[in-house]
Amino acid sequence: MKRAFLLVSTATIVSLSPTMMQPVFAQASTAPARGQATGAESASDLRSEPSAEIVVTGSLIRGAAKDTALPVAVIDSDDIAKRGSPTMLELIKTLPIAGPVFGDVNQFNGASARQTGAGSVNLRSLGSQRTLILLNGRRIVSAPGLNSGGPNTELFPVSAIGRVEVLKDGAAATYGSDAVAGVVNFITRKGFTGLDLSADYQGISGSKGDYTASGVFGWERERVNVLLSAGYQHRSKLSTLERDFAVLPYFTNPAGYSTTSNPGTYRIRNGTTNLGGPVLDANCAQLGGFPTFTAATPNCAYGFAPFYNLVERTNKFQLYGEINYEVSDSIDFQVEALYGKNSISNIETGPSFSLVNGPNGPGGTAQFIIPSNNPGFVPFLQQTGNSALIGTATNVIGVAYRPIGLGATPGVTSKANARETDLFRLSSRLAGSISDSIDFDVAATYSKSNVYQLAPDILITRYQAALNGLGGPTCTGTTPGANGCLYFNPFSNSASGNPVLGLTNPGYVSTAANNPAVIDWMFDPVRGRREKQDLFVIDAVLSGKLSLGLPGGDLGWAVGSQFRKGKYEIRSTNALGDFTVTPCPNPAVTTCTFATGPYVFLGQATPAKLNEEIKAVFGELSVPLFERFNVQLAARYEDYGGLTGSTFNPKVAAKWQIVEPLALRGSYSTTFKGPTMVERALSGTTQQAAINASGGQFKAIDSFGSPSVGPEKAKSYNIGAIFTPSRRLIITTDYWHYRLSDQILPVPANVIASAVAGSGNGSQFVNCASPLRPLITFDNNNNCTQGVTIGNNISRIRSDTANGAPLTTSGIDIEITYNLPAVSGIDATIGAFFSRTLTYDQEAFFYAGNLVSGAYDALGFTNYNRSSGTIPKLRGQAYVDMAAKNHNLRFTFNYIGGATDNRGPAVVQTASVAGGCTVANAATTAGCALNTYGITVKPFYTFDLSYRLQLPWDMTVSASVYNVFNRDPSGARLELGYDSFIGNPIGRSFKIGVSKHF
Repeated sequence: MKRAFLLVSTATIVSLSPTMMQPVFAQASTAPARGQATGAESASDLRSEPSAEIVVTGSLIRGAAKDTALPVAVIDSDDIAKRGSPTMLELIKTLPIAGPVFGDVNQFNGASARQTGAGSVNLRSLGSQRTLILLNGRRIVSAPGLNSGGPNTELFPVSAIGRVEVLKDGAAATYGSDAVAGVVNFITRKGFTGLDLSADYQGISGSKGDYTASGVFGWERERVNVLLSAGYQHRSKLSTLERDFAVLPYFTNPAGYSTTSNPGTYRIRNGTTNLGGPVLDANCAQLGGFPTFTAATPNCAYGFAPFYNLVERTNKFQLYGEINYEVSDSIDFQVEALYGKNSISNIETGPSFSLVNGPNGPGGTAQFIIPSNNPGFVPFLQQTGNSALIGTATNVIGVAYRPIGLGATPGVTSKANARETDLFRLSSRLAGSISDSIDFDVAATYSKSNVYQLAPDILITRYQAALNGLGGPTCTGTTPGANGCLYFNPFSNSASGNPVLGLTNPGYVSTAANNPAVIDWMFDPVRGRREKQDLFVIDAVLSGKLSLGLPGGDLGWAVGSQFRKGKYEIRSTNALGDFTVTPCPNPAVTTCTFATGPYVFLGQATPAKLNEEIKAVFGELSVPLFERFNVQLAARYEDYGGLTGSTFNPKVAAKWQIVEPLALRGSYSTTFKGPTMVERALSGTTQQAAINASGGQFKAIDSFGSPSVGPEKAKSYNIGAIFTPSRRLIITTDYWHYRLSDQILPVPANVIASAVAGSGNGSQFVNCASPLRPLITFDNNNNCTQGVTIGNNISRIRSDTANGAPLTTSGIDIEITYNLPAVSGIDATIGAFFSRTLTYDQEAFFYAGNLVSGAYDALGFTNYNRSSGTIPKLRGQAYVDMAAKNHNLRFTFNYIGGATDNRGPAVVQTASVAGGCTVANAATTAGCALNTYGITVKPFYTFDLSYRLQLPWDMTVSASVYNVFNRDPSGARLELGYDSFIGNPIGRSFKIGVSKHF
């Protein structure tokens, strides 16, 4: 099986030492760990052959790794084991060259909420959609619902991965679309025989802990070898109540509170005539809220963070199989199959959503009428000091409230979401030699990913019926409260207390309590959405060498073509969630002025079936001009068809070995990212996001694609040096620069809202003459009156996909590795790798000729209300690794720099008096204060310690302590009190593991 191994393997040849990130120019490492390579084709055998030729990620030409000019880094399985076998997600999050990635809790960001439980890679902070992910050098389908974020790496076969190769350079000329920032290639084990079984447990304070189990089996005969693996990972939930930084007082972190609350604010009426001003429901403070004001309107600041988790209970498993068969001495056949599944059956959220939509469309809060015969009506009047209105008041309407809030009982008066993702992949490959100087490689790969999401919401018509006493699953007739009909009481007197915080409500009225049956009935229990994405790829490559008499050796060449066919489908699991079937608030009606759907908050799925075909041709040359100077040339033409069109992208890279200890390398290329099928489609989806112009309240965001959106284009260059003054020391440094234009991105909803309505607590007036006004729907039948309409009146925002403004980023990578001389039988290695971003400049964004957002410098800022995301200046890692006989001890330091919240300080109401609070007058207006909490998000760093012991009987035990000093993440003005792109909420944790080889 020699040829199959040589064509795909780069593992230990390019490794230098047990460092986490290895330069591709490194010399041979020590022998691999058990199971990494065995038999006649072991890595040690290959290292003994100076002429051994391999394929490095980023090139299609077989050639010795030392001759390449590409900045490739390698993380091998042995190194991962020495770090205590962190999860793939945690490993990626600590990469110095990676930017913010999703994976834990992302429920409070419209762009990432659907990524809960998913893994992504974001090289150079350019976005995960601009990092190409490969499995064994082949493309894999992106996970639907990840907002073009690429494949879900959490579904990859963890136990079968032998190493991960990271190309830190643009590679569209070689691989095509998406390889703008670089490529990450997950490569399975090669040459493994026997059976490995392993398990581990990680103890986490406040959680039941995480645990994994896996098995890998390898079998080999003269012409065939087989690799089979199975893995299971379980994460236990971690509640926000287990971490002090996640649940903070209103004065400290107002981002964790909503003034659309329960207890809420109402207007008492006689018919349609208001009997006085807005009235705040009683028992706000008693239930754990904070009485405050929005301008002159009293509110109860409702802390929703206690109802959420920092980590969701998650189960993952993967099955992988690979067969390599030597058809003849010159032809090999390979087939591999993968199935992975990620299930989160109980994503805990708040008790109910806000009333964004009502019977008449947007602005649902004021549209629901609570009649005087509702059981909570009279107690509400009595407890708010309005007893004199008993008998006069005929109804109440809302000003700012939600059906269920601080009095909720988890699991009874609140509903959980669910998310399930799976991945299936089948790939076959035929490779071999046509002659002594020409090789061929043909592969066909099919992959499919499904995402199922369940997010129950209250139905508009059922909610109003329950307020009227005509709710419940057994209600018959038209008599309120009779014949099985039930009332729903929205007032605070229905709640006995706040069980989450352990509070008792003195205003509780037992006769006005809600029956759980009516709450269950108000929710649509099966509102779900399914998304499916398919990708079929055919690759064909011819490669070889030509003897042209060049001083440096033979000319290497490769030419090839690729065909990709993609399909995408989205549909609702029931008619109520299907916009084409139930467009209106009333399911019995199909024509309405505002087609918001039947839910009070959530949007619907518009069924769509999309497809695309992409064709590409490419070529590459490796030109050894001189013995110490090698040049690589590559080019690719890729055609999307339609309005998107085609792109042509060349690349040139070179390496000059000036003297034995010193080499220089550099590259220049143009790269691109084509639009996805969803980005090119006219269909849309609806999500929700906190809008700064509305005081952080959640609003509906309608996102649409565009058939005319073109590909992103980028120019990048890399200049580096490799200095090896001795066999023990290697220093590499690279300067990198990217200039990205025509970014494909949705016009940010927060930016649209701020352009029309500014930023504030929601009481500020909007500019009805703004050119972006048509992208906003207001809650008063979409009327906008200058000097009257305010930010809180925003109901919906349209966010179209467009080609945006240029972005420029640059930085420096520095890596140092030193193998110390052995002392008393102890081998030690120390190393450090830091990536310093020097610039990250976003130019002004114009949409339809209108300025959406001005230019800004994103470097060192959190950019919570901007598309760039959090961009720390410095990320790094340092380690000390010591080995003696059967013992290995690893000490790792991880560092992520801090950032400044570009939004500036917040204004909070500090007393129960009305005040027009603004940043300008916060220090002088009674009841207002300027809050600087979270303006500076401090750096996050951890110290990890891992120990491994190899016992007799081919058994290994390990013990690790992560975050030894139990460092909490710095405070951030976000819903859960910390920036998940910088800090980690886990705290100190302990992990033990055992593995056995048979």
